[in-house]
Amino acid sequence: MIDKYMEVIIKSLGGVDGIMMDPNAPVPQANEVLLATFSGQFNQLGLIVLVISFMGMIASEKNSGVQGFIFTRPVSNMQYIVSKLLGNWFISMVCISVGSIVSYCYSIYLFDYYPLINFLLFLVFYSLWILFVISIAVLLSTFISSSIFIGVTTIMVAMVFMLLGGINETLALFLPSGALILAESQLQNTHSNFLLMIAPIIYIVISLYAAKVIIKKI
Repeated sequence: MIDKYMEVIIKSLGGVDGIMMDPNAPVPQANEVLLATFSGQFNQLGLIVLVISFMGMIASEKNSGVQGFIFTRPVSNMQYIVSKLLGNWFISMVCISVGSIVSYCYSIYLFDYYPLINFLLFLVFYSLWILFVISIAVLLSTFISSSIFIGVTTIMVAMVFMLLGGINETLALFLPSGALILAESQLQNTHSNFLLMIAPIIYIVISLYAAKVIIKKI
């Protein structure tokens, strides 16, 4: 957006006298704008906001005694955990999808067309990454009482995996951040290695099973 309207912004602030604008500067493509939006906003500030919204989903119920009441009903540990995971994942993806659709629409309107199927595939693979992040928060909530500590730890774990996954694709095959790399590849017009989906699914299953075991012991 800034690149597109830089000249207009400068003129509104007093003109372009003394400022050299490169007439040969490349015009950003729609996929580049979308990738910058998701990498710089959704996956940083947006991720923090999401984690803050669901960081106390289990800890608050445990601290208030609601969790104990729930388990007096015919609800298994796994049913309780999965309901928390999927409920928060659904709400998160609704919010992300709305923001993504708006970003997609203004990108193709202001810049150029980008295939809708690639955009939808991005959302599918990105939703797997969000599911993993929520599963970490669910796991931490089973044995940590402080919502703030759960949120900070979840964000730190997600950031570490993102940094490690960015080293190379081979390493990403064994990390949950492989889903994020696979999602971004849909916006980069690069080769998509669908094996990157395997590790996130395994990590999610392990997190759920560990959460079930910890809740049972508690």
